[in-house]
Parts: sequence; structure tokens; C-alpha cells
Amino acid sequence: MVSSHPHQAARAAIQAAGLKQRFVAEPLGIDPSKLSKSLAGVRKFSAGELDRLAELTGVDVECLAMPEPDPVEHPNPRMSGAEFARRKQDILDAAWPLFTARGYQSVTVAEIAAAAGMSQPTVLYYFHSKNDIFIATLDLCATQAAARREFLGEIQDPAERLLRFAEVQLDGSPESKREWTTWAQFWASAPAFSDAQQATAAAYSRWQQGLRGIVEEGIAAGRFYPGEPEPMVNAVTAMIDGFGVRMISGVLSPEQARDAVTAYLRTWVLPEVEEERDS
Repeated sequence: MVSSHPHQAARAAIQAAGLKQRFVAEPLGIDPSKLSKSLAGVRKFSAGELDRLAELTGVDVECLAMPEPDPVEHPNPRMSGAEFARRKQDILDAAWPLFTARGYQSVTVAEIAAAAGMSQPTVLYYFHSKNDIFIATLDLCATQAAARREFLGEIQDPAERLLRFAEVQLDGSPESKREWTTWAQFWASAPAFSDAQQATAAAYSRWQQGLRGIVEEGIAAGRFYPGEPEPMVNAVTAMIDGFGVRMISGVLSPEQARDAVTAYLRTWVLPEVEEERDS
């Protein structure tokens, strides 16, 4: 069977891209009933609608505007789940620096779209609102922070690992400052917005999981004062957070913040037990 109408190519492109029809109408600037009629061949897509559909699905607009020779063949061999995820990542990579530099309120979806090299309707397909983008940046922040701490696994002494855990959070690097700025925005938003509160709690849980592992190992190895790990985890978290805020506000330099936190963390550390070296 040979397809002789553009609406068949459009329908195949939407299917192949894994898009739900009910979410496609808004980015195209039409209501769902018009989209249904266009996909059924009752109504013609306008040139602008085809352009936006091509951007959404990753299909060349010529493939949508001309008859599709074989509906069995994938009209968009470039689009995949990985490609869909990459486009979302591109939006987050563009939005995150804008939010950290100027704050949530002053950034617009149009500015995010321009920074990502996409149209505003496309951005609003992948993320249904600016708030959705903002919430997702905290996960991006947590992922970056975790990647910067990966080297800690190579440090055998849990006491030394704890000191380095704090140092990497307060190293004054652009990455560190961006992470602290993101946290500060979410701390400010959490009391009023439940989704920000939930995102903050999830990111905190992830951050504290790494810290808790160090604390539990250090207590078991006799490197930290004995006791339940949770009070130490909460106290260390509060201390690092406090000095992080003072650092990004300019009250302390990164060096001063790190020195202060290091001095505090050493109060939890017991002297290392010397082991016999000769057998």
C-alpha cells in the first residue's frame, strides 16, 4: 500500500517519536479537534503547523509536506528514546544557568527556548511549564554534585573521606557556586510550593545517603565518636549548608568556609589507632 497524503506521514511521525496526540495540539497552536481532523485527512495542516510538527518529531518538514512513499518505513529514523531524552537535557542545560544567574521569576520560557535553540512551543511540549523545568534543574544539580564526589570512593580512611566530602562542596568552583545557588532558590521556594518541597526532600535524601555511608563506616571503624549515625549526619549537613550559604553570599571566602567546616568536622574524629606493622 502506498501513502498518498501528508496526514499519513504526520501521523506516522508522531507515532514514531512516541508522542501522545493529546499533547501535540498545543505546541502546534491548534485545538485537539483540529489536530484530529488534520491527522484524518479532513483538514490540511498549515505550513506553520508542519514546521512546528517537524521540530517536535525531528522529521524533516519535506517528509511531512510531501506524500510518504512507504508508511511501513520509519519517517524519522533519527528520532529515538535517546534523542527524546537528549532534547530534554538540552533544555535543562540551557535553563539551569539562566535560573542560577537571574532567579526563577525573571527567566521566561522564550529565553530558555532561545538558549536551547528551540521554539517556545517545542520547549513546552517537553516540559509543560517553566516550573516543570525549574523543578528538573534540581535533579540536574544533584547529578552534577554526585559526579564531582565520585573520587571519594578511592579514599579508604572514612575520616579523610568526610573532610574531602565537605571540601568538594565548598571548593568555590563555578560548579559549586551553581549548586549552592540552586539549593538556595529551592530552600526559598519550598515553604510555599509543595512540588519544590518534594524535589528538595528527594535531592537531600540523595545527598545525605552518600554522607550517611561515610558516617556509618567511620563509626564502625572507630574513626568517629560512637553513637547513632543520624545525629552526626544532620549536624554535618547543617554545618555544611550554613557555610555554603555564607560562601555564596560573600560573607566568607571558599577558603574560609572550608577551613571552618574542616575544624568542625575534626571534632567528630577520633585519633587513628596505630596498628602493628611488623608480623
